[in-house]
Amino acid sequence: MGRNSQRRRSARAARAAHDVRPDLSEISRVRTQKRLRADIASWMQNPSKGPGGSFIEGEHLSDPTMVWAILMAWLVGAREQITEDQARDTVHWVSDTLGIQHDDLLQAAGFIGHPDAPNLTLNEAVKRYGDPIAFTLYMVLLCGGLVATIGDADPNWLKQFDLAS
Repeated sequence: MGRNSQRRRSARAARAAHDVRPDLSEISRVRTQKRLRADIASWMQNPSKGPGGSFIEGEHLSDPTMVWAILMAWLVGAREQITEDQARDTVHWVSDTLGIQHDDLLQAAGFIGHPDAPNLTLNEAVKRYGDPIAFTLYMVLLCGGLVATIGDADPNWLKQFDLAS
């Protein structure tokens, strides 16, 4: 290998080491977390309306994998901190507020530790709901229910469970 090739490679490596631009996955994660919390915040202002869907609508759609990762982090993180009674209250709140069948919510409520929920894997839960979008909606509903019943209707309560880089 020639000296010029080595110099160019060394110069590229040095520039890369000093590059302080944020990682695109970090930008996607932070943006998606903010959008999901904003949708839940607008929902908390008018609970009977239900959650918004800015993360799946509009010009700049969120990465579906990132949406799932964030929602799962919030649900599983909350599971570690809440009681079974709080998990029950969450499901009841969503069911009562939006008129959703209690049994439909139970399919995903195992992720927050609801004692009556079936013990499903992520793939089994998606299969039960029929498609990934429907399951995503139920995850958002549970996150909003947690915010309403435990987080004093403040979506920033979910920040403690955010994915970190």
